[in-house]
Amino acid sequence: MKDYLEKTLRQEVSIKANNSLCDKLPLAFNPRIAAAAGDMQMNRTVGLIAGVIIMVLFTYVISVFVIHQIQRESSVIGALYALGAKKKDLILHYIALPTIISLAGGLAGSALGFGKWGISVQMQDTYNYYSVSALEPVYPLYLIIYAVVMPPVISAIVNYFVINKRLSRTALSLIKNEQKTDFRTGIDLKKMGFLRRFQIRQTLREARTGLTVIFGMVISLMIFMMGINCFVLCENINAETVRDTRYGYMYVLKYPEKTPPANAEACYMESLSKTSYGYTLDVSVIGIDGDNKYYGVIPEKGKSKVTVSASAAQKYGLNKGEKLILTDSANDMDYAFTITDIADYSAGLAVFMDIDSMRELFGREDDYYNMLLSDNALDIPEGRLYSVTARSDIERSSAVFTELMMPMVIMMTVVSIIIFCVVMYLMLNVMIERAAFGISLVKIFGYRTNEVRKLYLNGNTAVVAIGALIAIPVSKLAIDAIYPYAISNVACGMNLHFPWYMYAGIYLGIILIYFAVNGLLTAKLKNISPAEVLKNRE
Repeated sequence: MKDYLEKTLRQEVSIKANNSLCDKLPLAFNPRIAAAAGDMQMNRTVGLIAGVIIMVLFTYVISVFVIHQIQRESSVIGALYALGAKKKDLILHYIALPTIISLAGGLAGSALGFGKWGISVQMQDTYNYYSVSALEPVYPLYLIIYAVVMPPVISAIVNYFVINKRLSRTALSLIKNEQKTDFRTGIDLKKMGFLRRFQIRQTLREARTGLTVIFGMVISLMIFMMGINCFVLCENINAETVRDTRYGYMYVLKYPEKTPPANAEACYMESLSKTSYGYTLDVSVIGIDGDNKYYGVIPEKGKSKVTVSASAAQKYGLNKGEKLILTDSANDMDYAFTITDIADYSAGLAVFMDIDSMRELFGREDDYYNMLLSDNALDIPEGRLYSVTARSDIERSSAVFTELMMPMVIMMTVVSIIIFCVVMYLMLNVMIERAAFGISLVKIFGYRTNEVRKLYLNGNTAVVAIGALIAIPVSKLAIDAIYPYAISNVACGMNLHFPWYMYAGIYLGIILIYFAVNGLLTAKLKNISPAEVLKNRE
């Protein structure tokens, strides 16, 4: 009994010392502040990377317009070459406008984001959820450079390589507006009907536009999947926590009585830790009997054998038969365990041991326990307790995550839809402008607007439909791969599984957006008159 009391007192003193130490540590070494700093660093990194990807996408979209302009002005460029104009001067001419547009966009975005209204919107969730006073905005130099300087620089670099290639032709080739022939012109489509053959030829001619649409679709879907993953993860955490919390009350004890109450299950819990992606999280090691009704786990006997919860297995990529290293930071010790099974339990990061084996491992008495689980409230003096947790408290807490993250989910969903709509509209619009001469010509032959739409626009239906079938799983796999890093400081499982109908809904949404854009561009087809043929004759 003396050893038992000494161990319990040492544990209590250690906990109090740790709490006191956290309060007295310098800011740079305080783990609470370090965790918050880690959150900020992670959010900053993810945001900066996403911004660069979006910049590259829109810069590439702009380059498509520049290429279209060069093609239209090919004869003029060739004549300028013949008169002695230098390629570098022409490159500067064509780079100038997209660079200025990118700079203006960066300035406008910075003014909006750094402005009073933008800061208010960004901070609203923090002020609503946390009890903090109004914070003074900070304008770091790196962020100003990123927002104002990066867009025009990326635009200039991307457009330089694109434009330089287009202007590296001879003056005569440019004057004649010669087009290179490739394998696409040799594809045999004679067995197909005229309409299908024309649509395929048009799609092949505009392969660059189609690829840009698919690229924009992938980027948009990655942003969309990031938001939906966040929503699905929060919903799964809530559902799984409620499902796997089978007890009514959990008591963590300072001074357990020698004999546990008859209407409660006695368990033994130790808190160890595991480091992954640079973040250290607590993992609960829970010793239970084989007939414990609250966990539904039957752990094997053995001081080095554990059954890992599904949430811990997802978080750390663990499989049956592998080794698991957990750290006791207080005593500077590592424990190596063999995973004997994966338990269908996801209410927190936990591993389960046979309680007798665990007592032997940690040097406890044969009847030691420090946690009680029960269906109903127990009459335990407060002086013996560290904490009491009711099932209702857990259910209420787990539901908060979805509510807290919903504004971000909505924002990312809206942003991804806007990006996709803009990219698709701009690319299909460029395609129509490039085909203006041909559209005018077929109108002279008596084709109506709906027939012209079938020839020049409907061929893209297959591109979008097939592209969506590829882009949806690719974007999902890509985001699932990087998502563990994005939430590496959150102690939860990684159940990112979507039900099948969500994939079907995403695919249907893409098709509906395409037909909406297609309908808008049909109006533009009406504005192309047969006189366009005469305007373009040289």
